[in-house]
Amino acid sequence: MDESPLLSAMQTFVSVVESGSFSESARRLGLSQPSVSRQINALENQLGVRLLQRTTRNLSLTEAGQIYYEKARLIQRAVTEASQAISGFKEQPAGLLRVSAPHTWVEAKIAPHLGEFMRTYPDIRLELFCNDSRQDMVEERLDLVIRVGRPADSSYIAIPFCKVKLLLCASPDYLAQAGQPKTPADLHNHSFIVFDKFTKTLFSHKQELYSINLNARLTSNSVAAIISATVQGTGFSVLPDLLIQQELNSGKLLQLMPEQQIEIEGLPVEEVFAMYSSRIQMPAKVRAFLEFFKTRFAE
Repeated sequence: MDESPLLSAMQTFVSVVESGSFSESARRLGLSQPSVSRQINALENQLGVRLLQRTTRNLSLTEAGQIYYEKARLIQRAVTEASQAISGFKEQPAGLLRVSAPHTWVEAKIAPHLGEFMRTYPDIRLELFCNDSRQDMVEERLDLVIRVGRPADSSYIAIPFCKVKLLLCASPDYLAQAGQPKTPADLHNHSFIVFDKFTKTLFSHKQELYSINLNARLTSNSVAAIISATVQGTGFSVLPDLLIQQELNSGKLLQLMPEQQIEIEGLPVEEVFAMYSSRIQMPAKVRAFLEFFKTRFAE
């Protein structure tokens, strides 16, 4: 008995055990009762042991049959899950796709490419929500949630998009007026635009750690507002590198102390990741979104 008939006979054997009879198993599998009997006989001949005790009224497992049933059930489940896991590769990306992502990341990394994505996948209907707070994906019927920081909820699968680095930035006008600091210690007398009252910032370089409390002249929970205020010369800010590439390339913002590794205490900003709720099957529409935007986020 080669592998394919063996798996088929194993499935039939599990069905017979769980249904309690050859006739009921035949009905469930859409086979004739003689066909089910032949598969079980062939399986026992292949294994060289009797798996089932048959009488006119009863059907019971032998000791070997009990052991084989437990193993066969696990194999059958694994085969089913393996097939489900790759089914998303065979499907055409289509249907309603509901995605949530932080406001600024939608504006900077998703919105500029939406036209191309919709043209590439004409059978996908996309609902894109801007949200910076934690969400219940099941309750809100979301297929994918994009977040920044560290994955914390183990009930979802976290798929890394790209790494994020925090940069110390200011506009040329602000630096011309207030002077250019050379070390973290020089920052105490400067004005800062800070995110949502997170003022304590850690600078590290060559195993030297320096902590400062930022002098917050402007506080906002909008990263877009912080970027704009920094460009307008309001003060320094600490911003994710992926959100300010245009401002850096155009010279509207300048990076200071590039040798420093920067962290904001209480506000993890390490990577962009997508959360997906299923551990077995990823629909083609979700895979299409991930593969398309993963490259755009890293650009």
